[in-house]
This record gives sequence, C-alpha cells and structure tokens, in this order.
Amino acid sequence: MPPPDQPDRNGDALSDTRYDDESAVLRAENAALKAELAALRTARDTTEANAAREKAIRNAVARETKLRERERAVLVAQLDALIRSSSEVRYQINADWSELAELAGGGFIPDTSAGNTNWLEEYIPEDHRALVRAEIRRAIGAKDTYNIEHKVNRVDGTVGWALSRAVPLFDEYGDITSWMGAASDITDRKRSEELQQILNDELTHRMKNTFSMVQAIATQTLRQSSTLEEGRAAISARLSALARAQDILTGANFAVADIRVVVDAALTPHQDAEDRITVDGPPLELGSQQALGLSLAIHELATNAAKYGALSNSNGTVSISWHLDDGTLAFDWIEAAGPPVIEPATRGFGSRLIEDIVASYFDGAAHLAFRPSGLWFRLAGTPRSG
Repeated sequence: MPPPDQPDRNGDALSDTRYDDESAVLRAENAALKAELAALRTARDTTEANAAREKAIRNAVARETKLRERERAVLVAQLDALIRSSSEVRYQINADWSELAELAGGGFIPDTSAGNTNWLEEYIPEDHRALVRAEIRRAIGAKDTYNIEHKVNRVDGTVGWALSRAVPLFDEYGDITSWMGAASDITDRKRSEELQQILNDELTHRMKNTFSMVQAIATQTLRQSSTLEEGRAAISARLSALARAQDILTGANFAVADIRVVVDAALTPHQDAEDRITVDGPPLELGSQQALGLSLAIHELATNAAKYGALSNSNGTVSISWHLDDGTLAFDWIEAAGPPVIEPATRGFGSRLIEDIVASYFDGAAHLAFRPSGLWFRLAGTPRSG
C-alpha cells in the first residue's frame, strides 16, 4: 500500500479516463446540438425564403391580375362605346339560335335579360321570319357572319327595320359556342328607300304618259298641218305648254299643283292680252295628269282665241272661272266681243284634245260650244291628287 503522501497512479489513470470519456460525450453532444441548431436555422431560413418567395409570387400575380382587369375593363368600355356609336341593339344568343341569352334594345326593341326561346315570334314580324331563319341556317352552316336587314317589332308597338350582324364564338375544337351581335335601327332609311321607289315608279309611269302624249301631239299635229313648217310651229307651241306644266309639277315634287298656278303658266305666251283675260276661282289641287291635261287645253283655247277668237281683235275678252259643286269641278272658258263664231265643219286635233283626252283625266266630260257671241268651253269632272 503506498504511503499516504504518494498518489495512487492507477486511480488517477482511471479518473482521467472517465474524464476524457465524459468530455468526449459532451463534445459529441455539443456538436450534435450545434448541428441540430444549424439544421433548424437552415430549415427556418428555407421556410422563410419559401414563404417570402410565395408571397412575392402572390403579390406579382395579384398585381398582374389587377392590371389585366383594368386593361379588360378599358377594352370592354371601348368595345361598348364602339358598338353604341354604330348600333342601338346588342345581343348574345346560343350556338343554334334557339335561345336568346341577352339583348339590350336601346329603346328600339324590348330588352331581354333572361333566356328567351320565343324571341323569333316576339321580335320578328311573321312575314320576315322565314327570311331570318334562312340567314341563320346559312351563317351556322358556313360558320360565317350573320348579316341581314329585316323587319322588327319595335318597343312602341310599330313595325320597323333593323340591320343585324352577329359573329360566331368558337371553342378550342372550332365548334360554335355562341354568337355576339349588334343591330341598328334603319327604319328611316328603309322608309326613304321605299318612298324613293314609289317616286321612281310614279315618275316612270308619268314619263310614259308624257311620251305617249308627246307622240300623240306630234302625230296628230303633223297629220292635220298643211305644211311642214306649220306642223313644226304647232308641235313646238304644244310641247312648250306641256313643258311649262311639267315645270310646275317638278316644283311640287310631281305630286299636285294648284289650278291657279296651272292656268297662269298656260297663259304665259299671251301676257300681252292679260288686261282682257280674267281669272277667278278658289284654291284647288289637281293631280299631275290633270294639271298636264288642263294646261294643254288652255293652250289650245288661248291659241285659237289669238288666231280666230276673242283675242284676235282689240275688243274681245276671255273669262276663266271654276268652282266646286258637291265635289265636282266646273271649269269654264267663255269668250266675248270677238269676231262672229262659226262652228267648223270638222273637228281638229285641238278640239279632240280638250274634249276627249283632257276630260278623261278628270273622269268627266268636256264640251265646246261655238256660240255666235263667242266660244264657250265647259269641263266637269272630279279633281284628284296624284
């Protein structure tokens, strides 16, 4: 046994060994803790980084979404303004046109905010439904723009006209999913076109009548003229009378002419005898053919009076008057104080013109009376416009 003051070396060695082992364990635990701490920090940093990245992505998406929404709102507003600037009606309808999804009628036709499967019967008059169905079939079959002018039932209960256009919208397979359309109120234009067509037809009719009258004047005048020069002068005078009447009708849009204006125009070549011609009668509208006929009749009467009748001397007078009796026109031409009147043995073209042709325009009768005191002409008939 070693002395007390001598350490037990074997014991010290054992203690040192235990100490070294504990230190190693502590160092290992410390290293493990550091490693775990480092891992935790790394994980935390990664999570935060991921969270920051996700937040940044969300913010970027939100900003882009808002930007796109603003751009879409601007485009929608521009499209809406464009449609409104050119159309009163906007609509959306399904692929086969069986259901109207939405329609903004713009005060022209009734609005639709819910599905309407009866739109064709409600919006389109019966006489145009087949026309609309045919254009729908064509547009669907060709996958082409629907484009048609048709009648529509307007919101005020009247029938108008619309120019309607619709374009198909497609899915990724090229199939039609729906149609977007717009329509314009063209009622005024169609009415103007219809009126213009009526005027054209009426003008054509009147031109044919005028040409027939000119042909008759030329043929009959030449047939009864003793010389070519006499015939030329007579034709020229009669056509001038016809032209003056046409001028009156042109100024009245070929509709009607006041009888006083017709009489004054027909007497224009005889202005030097105005102080010997009296004209009296109420305002009265004549149809276009009546105005032409009466103008020619007055021309014939005035020409005859200047050559052979009351206006061929310095004392004769002519009285022109008219009045209505229960809707019947009575028109009188009365000559006085001219040379003695002798009834001709045969009737010339002028007489047949004013007694037969002119009378037919008034659905009445005309008569020439060769009185010794002066020629008298009476026309009785029905004045009518048109």
